[in-house]
Amino acid sequence: MNTPFVADLEEIVYPTTSDVAEGDLYRIDARRVLAGMFVAELDRPWGDTPLPDSGLLVESDDELGAIRKHCHCVRVDPARSLPGMLDAIKAAAVLSNDHLLTLAGDPFGDEPDAGTPSPASSRAQRRRRGVSRRDASWRDEAPPPAARRDDVHPTSEGRGRVRALLKIANEGRVIPERSGAVARLRGWFSGGGTDAARKPRSLEELRARWGDAIGAVEYEESPPIRDSLAEARAAHARLVLAADSVVAQVRQGATPALAALDDAAGAFVDTLQRAPDALRWAEAVYAQNAPRPNPAAAVALNLAGFGRALGMPAASLRELALIGVLLDLGKALLPRELLEQPGVLAPHDFALVQQHVTIGLDLLERGAALAPPVLRAIGEHHERLDGSGYPRRLRGDEIGLYGRMAAIVDAFSGLTALRAYANPLSVEDALSALNEWAGSLFCPDLVERFVLSIGLFPIGTLVELCSGEVAAVIDRPRGTRSHPKLVVMTGADKGPLRPVRDRTGRQDPEEVYSGASVRIARGLPCGVFGLRLPDYYSRPPER
Repeated sequence: MNTPFVADLEEIVYPTTSDVAEGDLYRIDARRVLAGMFVAELDRPWGDTPLPDSGLLVESDDELGAIRKHCHCVRVDPARSLPGMLDAIKAAAVLSNDHLLTLAGDPFGDEPDAGTPSPASSRAQRRRRGVSRRDASWRDEAPPPAARRDDVHPTSEGRGRVRALLKIANEGRVIPERSGAVARLRGWFSGGGTDAARKPRSLEELRARWGDAIGAVEYEESPPIRDSLAEARAAHARLVLAADSVVAQVRQGATPALAALDDAAGAFVDTLQRAPDALRWAEAVYAQNAPRPNPAAAVALNLAGFGRALGMPAASLRELALIGVLLDLGKALLPRELLEQPGVLAPHDFALVQQHVTIGLDLLERGAALAPPVLRAIGEHHERLDGSGYPRRLRGDEIGLYGRMAAIVDAFSGLTALRAYANPLSVEDALSALNEWAGSLFCPDLVERFVLSIGLFPIGTLVELCSGEVAAVIDRPRGTRSHPKLVVMTGADKGPLRPVRDRTGRQDPEEVYSGASVRIARGLPCGVFGLRLPDYYSRPPER
């Protein structure tokens, strides 16, 4: 029996921002926002505020106060504002212009004047409009200090790398000033490229900055998924079971015993070193099909996988896996309804959620001894380079390597995770968002390396083809991350696959797609169109 619906990627094609048929947004000083305006975008992650990241139709003084306290400028969508607000929005945008031009950079990137609509706004920010809060971990960012206004904006280099990493223009519709991003991104993923100023720092440069753990090991290419999937499933299930047990102990009032978790993390890392692709498939199937998946498994995989991409040794990967499992342990003692609340959090609730870091550290310090770097990273995973994080408001070099890595991975995992009460972003949009916040919130060099470690379309993610079908990424040829193998899941209308008629008569979808070359239009978030990733590898292998 042939493997059904498998297609090799011919060419990766991203739509330009001009392809997105969305309304114009106006950039407005937060002090000039009025009731009746729909705030569609902020100048920092929604999770750094108590505001719901689905966007907000401002109706109350409390909402106005939260916007003005946590933001410097916002973008307003007149199409979703109350009728009759357009003139007020335009006037506020014009009045905001002079003040905004005094800032040390535009937090939204290369945009026109404030009084001009900006349809070319970032894709990652645009996609977040109309999306409910994805993950409780994104509510528990601390509000920025009052002095942050001049130092949170991404640098011009950071803004350029957003486009360099994740904005590929379609041939024939290339935006001239961004045309170099195409070759630069493809060069990074192929190991080539000639623009040294734009290339990510090498492992040697990172090693000089962060120590000998980086670049210590050169890992081999991952074997075919089917060859190591049984081992990967067992290691993944063991880690999930141990992580669930630790949470259960905490909720029952017991001091967490970590011996079983430590052993499970060791087996998990042993498998990750040899077969990361198989582990990523096992996690994707679990996360999209388990009744209530433990998000700590994804954080552990992404964080330890990040360390593997940096060439760290097994001991470091084991520490990173433990950090990933334990960094949100303190949330086990917080009310679930508080963590899953979809609306604006009251100030006292916002402060309570932030306490999960210190609660988790207290729990772990009472239990079995953990290595100091593990405890430090757990305490720092919500710190931000600009000092707007918590619990200690650390800045810059006060945050360690593990803490910086954990902050990036925790944010990415929260952005992309499927939750019953929230919609995720696609991987490419989540990576784009991280790049927009690099330099102000996250370490730019590490963000770049994380993007490269994840790849454009990771195994287990969904994509939309240029012809409209939805497909799942099930594998990739050895040595490349830019040519995934796909299984087509829906027809062009997003409905079930149906037999097709052509000159040869009636054809089964398997005959239509098997071995075909296709083009990917865009990545999709998990759970889109109500789809769940099938366990493709439970089928008989191709003969």
